[in-house]
Amino acid sequence: MKWLKRAGYVLLALVVLSIPAYWWLLVESHEASSGGYAIDIAEVRKLAESQAGEKPKLIRVETVANFPVPKTIVVAGDSWQSVDLPVSSYELLYQDHTAILDAALNMSIAKSMGATFDSGAYSRMSAAMARAALIVVTHEHPDHVGGLLAQPDLKKLLFVTRLTTEQVSELKANLTTDPFAGLHLPSNLFDGYQPLDYVQYQAVAPGVVLIKAPGHTPGSQMIFVRRADGVEFLFLGDVAWQMRNIEILRGKSRLATWLASEDRNKVGAELAELHRLHAANPGLHMMPGHDAAAIDSFVKGGLLVKGF
Repeated sequence: MKWLKRAGYVLLALVVLSIPAYWWLLVESHEASSGGYAIDIAEVRKLAESQAGEKPKLIRVETVANFPVPKTIVVAGDSWQSVDLPVSSYELLYQDHTAILDAALNMSIAKSMGATFDSGAYSRMSAAMARAALIVVTHEHPDHVGGLLAQPDLKKLLFVTRLTTEQVSELKANLTTDPFAGLHLPSNLFDGYQPLDYVQYQAVAPGVVLIKAPGHTPGSQMIFVRRADGVEFLFLGDVAWQMRNIEILRGKSRLATWLASEDRNKVGAELAELHRLHAANPGLHMMPGHDAAAIDSFVKGGLLVKGF
């Protein structure tokens, strides 16, 4: 029975080794030092007023898909209880036109991610993009830009889409990799396209300002929106998946950041700044990338309208 004893020792060694691996991959989330990233909200508000015209009067939300993940993936150290992460698009309603923030995904991408898909919501989002005067995305991941790239009239939509230099560069490099490969996009898709190139902040419409936030992806940015009635939103993209990341200053699990090729230090510094900004500006409504509770709260409070 010596083999059984040896097997026991091996099993014990594996258990001992697995404990620090589990802690490192799913629990540890050191707090980033402040000062590595800053948002000058006064400057952002000034830029929101810099373009002539009426600001948006209403913001709508359309949730196209949901994918379940353990809470410890979303917030390092949380439980293994499953939570649904919504994949949503937002529509800004101006007096005589509309703008779209994020374009969710299509059915094939949703299937590849193991997400439930709402075909009716996707159709409404597609129709909204077709009539939009402006389309911007928080970053170049398939669950935020895939719904745009899947449109049959994509070349036409690119005329009103303001992708950044970093976003276009990353998309070009990944058009033939999964899950973008299933869209069968031409290699010359962006030939002649003039991407948006800016340093820190960029006003793109009355009341709408882009804020550079590289880390989750090279092209990640936040989108500040001030409505005509003065209500302010900050769409975070995937800097934070849920408000809990900001409120308790704990990022995604290291496993999640590794799978997403995220720069953990940059995102940590951004979370620290959002934590500070949230405390100093409680009237600034932050909308994380995949937070069903935040969406429901804003809808119930009349700050968002559900459905395009």
